[in-house]
Amino acid sequence: QRFAKERGVSIETVYADLADRPIEPQAWDGIVSIFCHMMPDERKKMHSRIVNGLQPGGVFLLEAYTPDQIDKGTGGPSNPDLLVTAEDITPELKSLDIQMAQNIEREVIEGACHTGLASVTQVMGEKK
Repeated sequence: QRFAKERGVSIETVYADLADRPIEPQAWDGIVSIFCHMMPDERKKMHSRIVNGLQPGGVFLLEAYTPDQIDKGTGGPSNPDLLVTAEDITPELKSLDIQMAQNIEREVIEGACHTGLASVTQVMGEKK
């Protein structure tokens, strides 16, 4: 909130458990998931809610660590069940027009515990 106020914008923050957080159907132009690592069953349910929550033409953007990240020591979960590839994610988003799905290595600079070369998956899809 302070960061937003310093820049003259307002935001609404919500503290919630994403495992059961409702997403209003067809209410969103865009939904972004950045390093939101969940167990596979919870993740699949959340992705279903996300797809349903997008309006036609709405976009979903995701970035998450891949299993290769564990050996890098530059942050992210140590539990391989929480890590994903583009090949894991795209079937969960089959109702979207997947415009980009890739597994890449890139520099991540997000503080002392999440800095350095990272193995990530990036997915972008549009609601048909």
